[in-house]
Formats: sequence, C-alpha cells, structure tokens
Amino acid sequence: MLFLVSFIGCEKIFFDADPANTPENNFEIFWKDFDLYYAQFKIRHIDWDSVYTVTRPQISFRTTDRQLFDILSNIILKLNDMHSTLYTPFGDVYWKGVTLGKYPSSKFINSCKYVICGGAQNSIMEFRQCKNNNIGYININTFSGGGEGLNILDERYLIIDDILQQFKDTKGLIIDVRWNSGGNGFNAETVADRFADQKRLYTKYCTKNGPGKDNFSEWLNRYIEPKGAYQYTKPVVILTSRGTCSAAECFVMAFQVLPHATIVGDTTGGGLGNPIFRELPNGWTYRLSTEIGATADGFIVEGKGIPPDVPVLTTVDDSIKGIDRIIEKGIEIIENSK
Repeated sequence: MLFLVSFIGCEKIFFDADPANTPENNFEIFWKDFDLYYAQFKIRHIDWDSVYTVTRPQISFRTTDRQLFDILSNIILKLNDMHSTLYTPFGDVYWKGVTLGKYPSSKFINSCKYVICGGAQNSIMEFRQCKNNNIGYININTFSGGGEGLNILDERYLIIDDILQQFKDTKGLIIDVRWNSGGNGFNAETVADRFADQKRLYTKYCTKNGPGKDNFSEWLNRYIEPKGAYQYTKPVVILTSRGTCSAAECFVMAFQVLPHATIVGDTTGGGLGNPIFRELPNGWTYRLSTEIGATADGFIVEGKGIPPDVPVLTTVDDSIKGIDRIIEKGIEIIENSK
C-alpha cells in the first residue's frame, strides 16, 4: 500500500513516546509481551502470573543491568523452551536441554567408516553412498535460509532433485538430521515433498491470537504432497537425536506419515514454536514461541519431542571407538526390507 504515503505525507503524524529505559519498564514490557504472545505456558506448566508476583518486587530503580539480566535469564531458563531466548551484551541465554555429548560427531561419518569418501555436498547437504551396499546417505545439517516463518524457499534445497536422480537406483536412503537444529519449515517441507507418495496431513498447529491465556486459533493443518520431477518411494530411514529440533522436527513428522519411512535414533528435541522477536527499551532483544505444534494424529510435540519408530542410542564408549549404532540400524533396516 505504498501509494497511501502521498495522501498522508503532509499530515502531522503523532507517535507514542518511547517507553523510558528503566529496570521497572524493561521488566514490565518483557512480562507483558510473554503474557500476550507466548503460547506454551499451560503445556510447560508455568504459572505466569505467579512469575510476576514473585519477581516484580525484586526490581526497582536501583536494579543494575547485571541484576536485571540475571532475573530475566532465570525466567527464560525455567521455560525450558528452545525458542525462548534472551540476547544481551552480557551474553545470550537460551534453552540448554539437549546434550549431544553421547552422540557421535559427524566426523565419524566423514571418516569413511560407513560411507564412501568423495561424496558431493553443498553448504546444507552432504550425500554419499554407504559402503558395501546399494544404500544412499544424505546428511542435512540445517533448514535455515529463505526467511524463517515466511514460507520463502531457499533454492539451495532444490539440490534434492539432483540427489534423488543420482540415488534413484538405490535400494533405500538414509537421511541424517541428528545435528539439524531447524530453520525454515518451508525448506524442510519442500525436501520432504520429494518423498511423498500422495498428499498427506503431517502436522497441526494453533497460534496464540488474543490477550487471554486460552485465546488460540483453531487447529490448522499442513500437508506434504508429491512435488518435483521424481518421487523417491523406496525405503527411507530418518536418523534422529535430541539435537533434532524445530523445522527438523517438521521434517521428521512428514516422514512419520509415509508408509515407506522409518524413524531411527532418539526422541527429538521437542520444540516447534514459530518464535517472534521483541525488543526492550534498553536494546536487549528476545524471542518467544507463539504456536503449539502437534503430529498428524494430535500428539503435542512441544516439550516432549517425537519418539522414534526404532529407538537406538550410541554410548560414549561407542563414540570413542567411532561406532555409530544408529546408522548401523538404519542400514540394517533397509538391507532387510523387501
């Protein structure tokens, strides 16, 4: 609506004064933003009014920036939500519920123990052939790019069409998203569409849309459907861990509904969220989750994660020895498929 500028350019425009940069105002705005927009208090068992009652008396005009940082950090961490983050000059405060130490590093994949060296890759995907069998391996380390939350495709992900052309004669594919912490859900959906046998519901979500604690939209649906020049409908194994988060969990949910796919590994991180960013008068920024996400059958993922079809863990001892039990199970499943 840029043409409207010419009609209002000569009018006097009034703006509300910027809120004062005081400790009290910074806390009030922080608390009210979460109260208005945050979607997950109930499922995370947080009494937000009680947070105000307990915390507000701790803050006065004498509260230092460092003290305010400590107070807001404590609130963020109690939410235990990967999409609730505080960004300040003192450092960033974010969810730390995932420990990846017990999982093998990608260096064990790159060591050529399980795959043939020399495979191609771009900045987001690595694709190789597994050793001693006719199985393809794809590692997708992110779904970032293109504008998170805007349904704008990053065209780098269209490399999946070329990869599937190269792998169309394989017996099956392993797709590794164990170290994928998310990004743009549209990128994840675009890749998953190449494996869809038909249009299928794969996730539901509702959005906080009013000031009341229970003001939410109706549940909305998202689908995958066949797209691209070639659909890969042979056996597919998706490798997951607690580090599989956000848009990568959307990717996992898409494969959950495909009859030729199996999820192997550990339960995912448990956070879909669709966060928004806000700013305080002191310049600190933060983000918070505005949605609740669920699987196609209504299982709420937030704070729980997506359980695998076949649970497999790699121990610390395995990792030291370069043994990856999860990829081994994926290869076994495909080798034994009909």
